[in-house]
Amino acid sequence: MLSRTAQNAVQRWGAAASCSAARRGLAAAAADGPTSNQFPPPDPSRLGTADLCDVYHPEAVDVVSQPLVQIMQPLFKDLGGHLRFRGKAATVKCFEANPLVRAALEEPGEGRVLVVDGGASMRCALLGDNIAEMAHKNGWSGIIINGCIRDSEDISKMPLGVKALATYPLKSAKRDKGLRDVPVSFAGVTVRPGDWVYADKDGVIVAPEELTL
Repeated sequence: MLSRTAQNAVQRWGAAASCSAARRGLAAAAADGPTSNQFPPPDPSRLGTADLCDVYHPEAVDVVSQPLVQIMQPLFKDLGGHLRFRGKAATVKCFEANPLVRAALEEPGEGRVLVVDGGASMRCALLGDNIAEMAHKNGWSGIIINGCIRDSEDISKMPLGVKALATYPLKSAKRDKGLRDVPVSFAGVTVRPGDWVYADKDGVIVAPEELTL
């Protein structure tokens, strides 16, 4: 269920969008006549990050506020076969070791997104094709890694969302496992287990509850 604040935001956006569409329609009719072709409006069911920002982060960038959503800094590359993905967050905090990444993705994903804070290390990869294939088979929606992956050509063909800082061919260590299901902070946001993550080519949004349009 959406909070009252979120519901009000959706209602305000809907009213504003209707008025804006009406104004655009009148302007187009006046300029081009009745045969004018217009691009169709975006499909709300896709839950694009730009559309979500219009609703849940309506404040201007230069206005100090407490928006309903967090937006990750644009640091990540799209490396999976799915560019758009979303789901509840599960988290791993580790550094140059991926046993907990594997352990998490061995579990049923149930449409979740694994968010991995790898300390932004550029010295090894925390995800390869075998673990990524397992994630897909186990029903994970996507993986976001503050670090690197490898086997990127194969992962790019999998029906799985994957965002990471870069690719690197060396596998990680196994010694210091790290932590699971803890808050992780990177790219200007904090992700907590159970938060909702929305990702597409425009970026990544984090919210404390499921969002709708």
